[in-house]
Amino acid sequence: MADRVAKGLNVLADGLRHYVVARVPAQVLSNAATIQGSVQDWDALALLVFMWDHWNDLFRHDLSFVERSLISELREYRNRWAHQQKFSEGEIYRIMDNIERLLTALESGQVAAIRRLRLESLRLLFNQEIGDRDTGGFLYKAWPWVMCGASALAMDSAILAFGRFPWSWIMSFLVLLAMMRVAWWQTIRETLHRRGPHECGICGCIIYTERCPYCQPANVESGSSAVPPRRATGSRWGTTPEKTTVPGRS
Repeated sequence: MADRVAKGLNVLADGLRHYVVARVPAQVLSNAATIQGSVQDWDALALLVFMWDHWNDLFRHDLSFVERSLISELREYRNRWAHQQKFSEGEIYRIMDNIERLLTALESGQVAAIRRLRLESLRLLFNQEIGDRDTGGFLYKAWPWVMCGASALAMDSAILAFGRFPWSWIMSFLVLLAMMRVAWWQTIRETLHRRGPHECGICGCIIYTERCPYCQPANVESGSSAVPPRRATGSRWGTTPEKTTVPGRS
């Protein structure tokens, strides 16, 4: 899970960096670079804090308060990730969704990359919410065939008892085929939620399960020991994660 959050934050940093460089005057960036280092070295937190602190001067005319709230929320999630706190699947999806919404508002070229991570989180969240229906075992998979087979047997018995040869046999055979078709279609419907071969959104490997066996065990064993992205040396953002505070007025 931590790897997905880290990857999402890296995508966010790339998108924000291009936006800040394109929209902020060079003189402002030059003044900030003398204290915080080159903007190319800023991580997601540094960029989010810069946009928050310079909102009234540089960004409030291009962005709305919706994007301002997204910046505040993403700062808080980034701090939690830096402290190696655990995230639920719903929180990871919210992080990816917030990043996508913010980058979409910025018209960033990184929207496609973060959408892929969001969809991966959505699939995992969907599977977690509905549960694994394979736990029903053999009886769960066999009940459509049992019910349709019993229905076909009852109808065929009535057709053969009251019908005329050979039409009764033809009709009973067609009824049997129809009921087996219903049983097969019901079985397909019950398994539509299960995943087929797909590409892992983290490592890019082709997998057949909900969680990637190539990268998930490493996450569990390491205890979410992902290292935060590189920070600018000597900047106030490169020390300890700060807690998000929302001023009383913008």
